[in-house]
Amino acid sequence: MVQRTYAIPAQGAGHFGLMGAIEASGAMRLDVPEGILNIGGNGKGYVLEPLVDWDPTAVANQDGSLDALALGDDVYLYAVQSDAGLAGLIASTNITVPGGYTSANSRKIGGFHYGRVRAVADRYNASITPAVQIVPNSVWDLQHRPTCDPTGMVEVVPGKLWADIYLASEGSGTWPENIPVSRYGVPPIKDDIYARSDFHLLARNAGKRIPSAEEFLTYAEGAPQGNDGNNDTAWSATTNTGPTNTGAVAKAVSMFNVVDAAGNLWEWLDDHYDLGLENRTGWDKSIVDVGKDAAFARGEMRSYVYGASDASSWRGFVGGGQFDDGAPCGSRCLNSIAIPWGALGIVGLRCVCDAL
Repeated sequence: MVQRTYAIPAQGAGHFGLMGAIEASGAMRLDVPEGILNIGGNGKGYVLEPLVDWDPTAVANQDGSLDALALGDDVYLYAVQSDAGLAGLIASTNITVPGGYTSANSRKIGGFHYGRVRAVADRYNASITPAVQIVPNSVWDLQHRPTCDPTGMVEVVPGKLWADIYLASEGSGTWPENIPVSRYGVPPIKDDIYARSDFHLLARNAGKRIPSAEEFLTYAEGAPQGNDGNNDTAWSATTNTGPTNTGAVAKAVSMFNVVDAAGNLWEWLDDHYDLGLENRTGWDKSIVDVGKDAAFARGEMRSYVYGASDASSWRGFVGGGQFDDGAPCGSRCLNSIAIPWGALGIVGLRCVCDAL
């Protein structure tokens, strides 16, 4: 007679409960707390037994997609139906279902990013090349995660703030519904076909938002300063003529494992203000008719103006520095006079999200 383990509360579709959070345990191991969950619909409740130092790359623990795990990969954890009322756990780089399973007998319950990690003790240490491993603060599960898609994100403020690991790049869809993604080794979005004032909609499409200056200063902490003469610690050499792909500089990692927070592209921040130059105001259509929807009438901006040209004094913040700024690039690098309507190919986007 087969002895079965019943998970009565988990019989209802959608139930999920763990006695804690899935966490990294060393460079390539995970600790998974016990819990009960539903896999496949009503009447299909399972017990998930605790796993300690669980290796997601082991042959028995994955679907073969991790055999060639590479820097920048996102890995997903699936609870799968097993005998005797117990759930198994399978790791996969497949975002929908693990190989050999279907949505009827598997359920995505967590994941992590395989990337570069800078220890807090090595903050600002330009001689350290961050290790490639499970990024510990990227580990998420259905109870411990951001409110948006957690792929390619790290937790910066526990229980409060998650940030994209990489500068945003193009994902699926077309403007105005395209969804930016946080992905390694690809060209970052920049203010060329976009104006900086378009970025808020891109962030919205991903279920995220633009970070504040204070949030930038937090997630960039520990990233080494750039150099004038080389790209050793950041993409910042004064001879550079443009940005590089995301994550191209191995040392450009903050102590919160955020990549390219110094150099490469300025990061557009959600802090707007008016310089208030001269005691005159005026309407300006030209600074609104920019970017993707410039052909549409969208009103005019009224701000303080100055000089013979009545130039607008509307400004915003950017952080980190651009590809050829040299040594000024860094975790405390801010520019407080950025023009929101600019489209010069020097400003990019990183998104953040609140915790669930």
